[in-house]
Amino acid sequence: MMRQLIISCILVFAAMTAVVRAQSATDSLPLPVRASSLVLTVGGGYSRYMMPYEAPFTIDRNGAVLSARLLWHPDHRLRLGVESGWTRFYTYKRTDVETSFGTTDASLSLSAVPLLAVFSMQIHGAVTLFAGSGGYFVRSHAVSFGTTVDVTRFSQGWMAAVSWDYPVWPEFRPGLELTWYGATEFGDGVVTLQLRLPITLIRW
Repeated sequence: MMRQLIISCILVFAAMTAVVRAQSATDSLPLPVRASSLVLTVGGGYSRYMMPYEAPFTIDRNGAVLSARLLWHPDHRLRLGVESGWTRFYTYKRTDVETSFGTTDASLSLSAVPLLAVFSMQIHGAVTLFAGSGGYFVRSHAVSFGTTVDVTRFSQGWMAAVSWDYPVWPEFRPGLELTWYGATEFGDGVVTLQLRLPITLIRW
């Protein structure tokens, strides 16, 4: 029994070592950008509203996020560009709400479109840090008594993110990104987990 356990541990260790070596070899592939280039990164995934919400009912904090980031990659690590997209903050739906005008069903959805100046730096292998500042067009979509009300307001805000790309080959590096989007003027913020795909548009 002990011998079988030792053999199993050795096999597991050997397999893990092979995976780590393969990953290291893959991470050592040259980056898809070698001089100056313009890179568009598209992403999408899950968002979670993280800020407190004072209400006698429960809100749905789960949502979706889409993003597009255009960065200039020079021949050094610091990159800069712009980012936009769309993310949901939260929603709620209530039925049979008693008001002074009668009973109604009510719903509200809060979402945002960011417009940010973004800086990024590759810190180690396939890991990159991002920081951005700008603002959010925050849209409130409310429905009650059969009437829809849409209000869009602008809020200053920022973002921070860390990404990891898996180099399948030099020109194809899909990955994951963990991002914080914060509309500070209204006190709204979400954490997102996105699948991302960088696409090199032009290189010179």
